[in-house]
Amino acid sequence: MNLLTDGTANNPILRFCLDVLERHGESWPPAEDVLAREFVEWFGCRAFVSKEHMRELCEAKGVKLTFVPLPSEIRGFNCSFGNQREIVVCETQISPFDLHTLFHEFREMLEHDFRELGRPIIGPKGSLEVQAEQFAILCRMETASREIPGFLEMAQNVQNKWMRYLSFGLVIVFGTAYLFHCILTPQMEEVLSEARRQRYVST
Repeated sequence: MNLLTDGTANNPILRFCLDVLERHGESWPPAEDVLAREFVEWFGCRAFVSKEHMRELCEAKGVKLTFVPLPSEIRGFNCSFGNQREIVVCETQISPFDLHTLFHEFREMLEHDFRELGRPIIGPKGSLEVQAEQFAILCRMETASREIPGFLEMAQNVQNKWMRYLSFGLVIVFGTAYLFHCILTPQMEEVLSEARRQRYVST
C-alpha cells in the first residue's frame, strides 16, 4: 500500500479512493450510498452551484472541467492522462442537470481508480453506466440533505406563527420536489436529449 500512495499529492482522486479503501476495506465493497456520502463530504458541493463554482471545485480536486457543445445523445465524458484528469459536460445542460452529469463522470473516474488498486466496487456482471447514474442521484440527495437542516432552522426562527408554519411547509414542499427531481433526472435527460435530437434533424 505504501507504493500506491507515492505521488497521491498530485492525484487527489486516487488519494480519496485510498482513504475510502482504508475506512471500508474490511467490508468491501461499500454500498453506493456510503460512497456517495463520502464523496460529497470530500468534494464539498452544494445542491445548487454555478458552472464557474463547479470548475473551481473540480480544479481543487485536480480535475479540469470544461463545458462544450456535444451531440444530443452525449451529456458528458471523462478522460485521464496519467495524473491529468478532465471532465467534459455539454454546455447546453442547465442546472441541476449539469451537476448530475458531473457526479456521473466522477463515479466513472472513481471506479477506474478502484480497479487500478485491485479493489473494484462493481462486479463483472454490473453496469458502470447504471451505477454512475445511481451514484449521481444519491450525491444530489446527499447535498440536499445537508442543506435542509439550515432551512428548517431559518423557518424555526420566524417570529410570526403563521409565517413560521408557511416556512416549514415551503421547506417540506421544496425538499420533496427536489427529491423527486433527483430520482427522475435520468428520464428527464433522455426526454430533453431526444427533443434536441429531433430539433437538429428537423433543421
